[in-house]
Amino acid sequence: MAPPPPPGPVASASRPSHVLRPHHVLLLWILVAGLYPLDDNPVPPQFSLALYRVLLDEIAEVRPPRSYRAIQDKLGMAAMSSSKGHGREFVQALGNLHQAFQTPDDLSMFFQTLPMLFLDRDDEESARFSRRSLFGYFCHRCFVSFTKLSIAGVAQLHHNFLEWLKFKADARFVQPPGYAPIRRDIITNDYQIFKTKYDKREYATAETYALFMKGVITGDSNVANEGLRRFFEQKFHEGSDSGLRQHAMLNLARMYYLRREMVACRKTLEEAVTTARTAGDNATLQHCTSLLHRLPVLPAERGKKPIINEIQPQMHPLEILYDAKKLLVIENQQPLTAAYEKVMQAIGLYDHYIDVQGGLFRDSEQYAQHAVQSIIWNIFGCSKLARIEEDIVISFTEYGSEDNTRLTVTLNRAYDRARQGKYVAAISGLLEPEVWQGLDIADYNLWAGEIWHILALRASRRGQQRQLQEYLIPRRPDVEYSARDYQWSKDSPSGSLIRDPLHDVLMMRRVDHAHTAVDQLLTALWHAEYQGRYAFYRTAVVLLADVGLEFGMTKWSRRILDEVMPQIMSENDLEQKGFALFTLARCAIAAGGSSPESLREALLYLPEAESCFEKLDMFAAQADVQFLLAVVHHNLGDSAERDAAAEKHEQTRARREEAHASVVEEWVEDTWALVADVGIAIASR
Repeated sequence: MAPPPPPGPVASASRPSHVLRPHHVLLLWILVAGLYPLDDNPVPPQFSLALYRVLLDEIAEVRPPRSYRAIQDKLGMAAMSSSKGHGREFVQALGNLHQAFQTPDDLSMFFQTLPMLFLDRDDEESARFSRRSLFGYFCHRCFVSFTKLSIAGVAQLHHNFLEWLKFKADARFVQPPGYAPIRRDIITNDYQIFKTKYDKREYATAETYALFMKGVITGDSNVANEGLRRFFEQKFHEGSDSGLRQHAMLNLARMYYLRREMVACRKTLEEAVTTARTAGDNATLQHCTSLLHRLPVLPAERGKKPIINEIQPQMHPLEILYDAKKLLVIENQQPLTAAYEKVMQAIGLYDHYIDVQGGLFRDSEQYAQHAVQSIIWNIFGCSKLARIEEDIVISFTEYGSEDNTRLTVTLNRAYDRARQGKYVAAISGLLEPEVWQGLDIADYNLWAGEIWHILALRASRRGQQRQLQEYLIPRRPDVEYSARDYQWSKDSPSGSLIRDPLHDVLMMRRVDHAHTAVDQLLTALWHAEYQGRYAFYRTAVVLLADVGLEFGMTKWSRRILDEVMPQIMSENDLEQKGFALFTLARCAIAAGGSSPESLREALLYLPEAESCFEKLDMFAAQADVQFLLAVVHHNLGDSAERDAAAEKHEQTRARREEAHASVVEEWVEDTWALVADVGIAIASR
């Protein structure tokens, strides 16, 4: 979960001056020619709605201004859908706009008619727009800016407007006419005849901060650092000291955090905390402290418990949600109910943050608690409830955006599909453009890492150790990885109180010495039950029943498996289900003394276990089930079924050897090449 954005040092609407651009003239013409009083409006309602949508988008400046051609095409489509009214006449006049502004005098005459839009003529006749409305304020502001222009300024605006009407290139790559930056100083400012103090010097603008954000998105630290330095070196007010150094340090620390440069992030945050305390900036101080609490403990403090935040007035709700992540770490030995309590606190704090503190509403923050709940339910072993929470996030967030919450849910859902054996479907879903087209370089790393994990999971299950060792591991992105996740290894323990003991038990089981790891198994079982991690708990119970068979405790093993099987069957984790059914069949045979009744009972479980491992491409486990199936049929005297099971076993063994000999498959190589191409495209924006 990415940290919340730092508080903005300058409001987006606090620009001290206004510069007329060509698209402002076009919007003013649309306001004059297209919007009429309600009682005598000749424009069709559907076309009026299209006009309002275009005007609201452009005047609010929530995106870069559209070109003249784009606005003309959009309104033309709206006019084509209107069968009556003056919509088509309006679009025709819009196409001949250059004839209405042939000289600078035409432009001046047009601006002289603007006051009638926002000034009341008398007490009985009101203006078309209220002065405090969005349209009225926009007209008034443009009129004042035009009044301040000199004769040369009016001529230049007219020339830029006509050239802008002819402009057809892509504004992302070629600067349109009339949009060059304007320096505000006494010597070069000859385009204004009336100058206020804000027109005589350059004040802070957001362009350099956009350069910083571009560097963060593309992973270019040089561009990001330079953009941030230039932004905070600007003049924000009349004082000699801007008082915003703590904001610069917080933005820099957040960039280091996203790039996982924790040492640099810690040093920057410590300096930011000192600066914020000196400046008395409590909001920034709270952000710095919360981000500092996210950092991993130092090597000298290994074993220290993470800091859990106390709710404070200036705290962001995402920090409380991150506390839930800390409580989900197995080594912290906390029950999952503690994490759920933090989620409930975050929900209450979010309501207070929006309703009382007046925080900025963001979809990603509103639905972040649903994403965290889906993770908690998965760990609880209730995947169906987790799917409901994921559906909420997917349904109400914008696809193709940079929303980290939606990305997290999409990645988790894809990995769950891969765990069910749908490897190709999971990867193809992640390769859809709507998943990666809005990502920055940090989220791209998470996206590429999840695809790598799916490929590694598939290779480890199929026994493709050469593909894993020689192709995938050398190409691993910078994501969390433990060698024990995908291969048998005595080294590199993850430090988990549950996963490491279970891994040791499974390793000893491979050499038929699982009885020597009973202590580790009971330790993992106790921690899984105490912390409420019932997915691990069920696996540990199945392993305990398997170990019980080695000690001859057949009926006890059968009993504890019967108790947990309803949970395993309802959860439908294929790998866990196949292992449990295989163990249950062995328990039934052993508890029944290999009687015909016990053998027939085992036949109820073994075919389904075989089907589970076949879907997962787990050839070794599938071969074990088929071997036991052939033995059971042989003891029952079913020679035809025995031969069929033996034939399947031989086919599975051949597929296993073929997979083991394969270094890299063509579709895997193509997939990873596509992942690399996406990264190149994001870095070259």
